[in-house]
Amino acid sequence: MPRHEADVVIVGAGISGLIAARTVLAAGLTPLILEADERIGGRILTEEVAPGLSVELGAQWIGDTHHRMFALAAELGVQTYPQYDQGETSYDLVGSGVLRENDFHAQFADELAALERVFRRLDELAAEVPPEAPWLAPHAAEWDAITAGAWYDAQGLSPVARTLLEICTVGILAVPTVEVSFLHLLFTIQTCGVTSELFAESEGGAQTTRFLGGTAEIPNRLAALIGDQIVLETPVQLIEHTADSVTVHCRGGVVARGRRVIVAISPTLAGRIMYDPPLPGIRDQLTQRMPNASAMKAFFVYDEPFWRADGLNGQLISDVGPARMSNDTCLPGDDHGVLLMFLEGEQARTYGRLPVDERRAALTAELVRHFGDRAARPEFYIDGEWADRQWTRGCYNANLGPLVWTAYGPALSAPIGAIHWASTDTATYWSAYMEGAVEAGERAARQVVEELTANAAPLP
Repeated sequence: MPRHEADVVIVGAGISGLIAARTVLAAGLTPLILEADERIGGRILTEEVAPGLSVELGAQWIGDTHHRMFALAAELGVQTYPQYDQGETSYDLVGSGVLRENDFHAQFADELAALERVFRRLDELAAEVPPEAPWLAPHAAEWDAITAGAWYDAQGLSPVARTLLEICTVGILAVPTVEVSFLHLLFTIQTCGVTSELFAESEGGAQTTRFLGGTAEIPNRLAALIGDQIVLETPVQLIEHTADSVTVHCRGGVVARGRRVIVAISPTLAGRIMYDPPLPGIRDQLTQRMPNASAMKAFFVYDEPFWRADGLNGQLISDVGPARMSNDTCLPGDDHGVLLMFLEGEQARTYGRLPVDERRAALTAELVRHFGDRAARPEFYIDGEWADRQWTRGCYNANLGPLVWTAYGPALSAPIGAIHWASTDTATYWSAYMEGAVEAGERAARQVVEELTANAAPLP
């Protein structure tokens, strides 16, 4: 029976877990990461579709205010490059037919102005939400009792504006707005700055920059710094804990002992681990109410980015579907054209169940409507639904429905004895993004280091 000893046992080798391990190691303590999957990276997954040509089935972008990620990439020697965003977006909303961006904005100028006023109101309300404690917002009880969708419906928007608002929001949360607390929406906006950081129709805000060599370069290089303190294919089943020690039992008989444990996986997966003694009811009730969202990315690879010659940027926004949005994700120095289609929320749930040939045919028909007949002839196609992945069970993040923040919110990141929690879902800055994953990993690790080195100076 394999046994391991470490100061800090970390469950999960995603960004949060890897950052936590690096922080622990830098403090002179010994980390040990236990990862259920056969790979590291968590919700980061770069896959090669042809020699030298890879696509990002998982996390892909960082934004201008993702300061931790920019610093991390620089430290690890990972170069970045700007997202392509030249040309017009193609729209097809509420029976408008396919319209180029300039024509769409001219035809629906009044509706878009009303939508902009809703965005500004969202910014004003979100500013009242303390990201460390959303349940303490002055109107928390009122906002947590309704869904984001209900609040949207009450704003008097036209069908075009209301549909566009839904698409933008589902593009972030990956669930229909009727499933999300309005307080949770405001929390999300507050942790990310303002609505312009989240809901930009073009590739601005949260999606301005990519990583040369693929996003997987970040976890791969972090893992290289941590060395042999990562054990793969080791699902954690039981965490025995006292006030000052933990014993972690894994499938296959692996046992790890430590002074602290950081559970760096999504709350819903953390809730599937057994704990002895059992966790307080409020923590268990919380994790029962934080389902992971539904998201799928589908990539079409062509011999060249033909849409650029037509003055298009590769983006579509449509309620016809199956995809609600698309994106030009060509790689620098490569001649191929790559279009990424997003299926999120109900689209991911519905089309993710179809045979791949049917899904591909439906997506191809949508691309042809927006970009012409050449879109029907890709060289490669690849897609992936995150809910099907055993050790992830959804993407991009966990969402809180009505009455969850106000009833259970304090249990989200509060340590329980020797157990600490870290995942991007627990972050207070850019929650649900890689930036949030770094913040969460650092926070949990600093808590642990300070507990284990009580006489040492605080970490800078």
